[in-house]
Amino acid sequence: MKLLFCSHLDDPNEWIPELKRHMPDLEIEVWPKVKDPAAVDGILVWIPPEGGLGQFSNLKAIQSLGAGVNQLDLRSLPRGVPVARLVDPGLTVSMRDYCVWAVVRHYRGLDLHAENQPRKKWVYYIPPPKSAVSVGVMGLGELGGEVARAVADLGFAVRGWARSPKTIERVECFSGSNGLAAFAGKTDILICVLPLTPETRGILARPLFEMLPKGARLINVGRGDHLVEPDLLAALESGRIARATLDVFSREPLPPEHPFWSHPKVTVTPHVAAFGSAVTAAPVVVENLRRAVAGKPLLNQVDIERGY
Repeated sequence: MKLLFCSHLDDPNEWIPELKRHMPDLEIEVWPKVKDPAAVDGILVWIPPEGGLGQFSNLKAIQSLGAGVNQLDLRSLPRGVPVARLVDPGLTVSMRDYCVWAVVRHYRGLDLHAENQPRKKWVYYIPPPKSAVSVGVMGLGELGGEVARAVADLGFAVRGWARSPKTIERVECFSGSNGLAAFAGKTDILICVLPLTPETRGILARPLFEMLPKGARLINVGRGDHLVEPDLLAALESGRIARATLDVFSREPLPPEHPFWSHPKVTVTPHVAAFGSAVTAAPVVVENLRRAVAGKPLLNQVDIERGY
């Protein structure tokens, strides 16, 4: 079986030994060095190569190197070839840990203290009981569900919102457009872990911000295009949103002139909330290759119509 590795972000020298450890007879080529495109059975990819994937006429599986697939432009992919998101234990843990850090940072006022330090301002701040702080998680899939459970474990009141109804222990769940206002109305710290779809693009915008309690905090670890950036800047100016932690942006890297870099109430991190590890992800990739050859559904297979 032949796999093509295609990414300008990930190091094939980290992935190849781990993949071959789980499938010793796997032949792996690294883009752009491809001997015979027709011989490629699967592709492990972040951004499709120039010219697209149509040249790989016998492709059996497309495995994303990320938890999302919007970077692949699903409509441009070969029809009939299954596509899978990469959800591995390491990626889930890193997302959970980042969100826990961001929630605690906002809750304890550590971002306020960081703002006060260069001003040499000594401001004593005692937060309310955690049970009195409501954390809302938008997106309750593999990643969002784990984030919601971890935050609940800390003692916060946790609410969740998803496109379709979900049930998670210790999480008050809402769904659909009809449930959005009720979800947002009592959410003090909002975390976006949604997939990017036509329905969720631009969801973090003025209409949603106005549903939140005044002074709410925002954490976006979904995708940059979930956020309408001018609306957030206006909400920060008015105090509707008190502070924001942003890991994803419409344009990445974030341009040096962008106002988020210097905004005193915005924390910027460079798309590092969740990251896959070759050690933990290789077994998932290999299992999907085996499933593809056997004609079975892939793990975390994408519904092309829904977009995730």
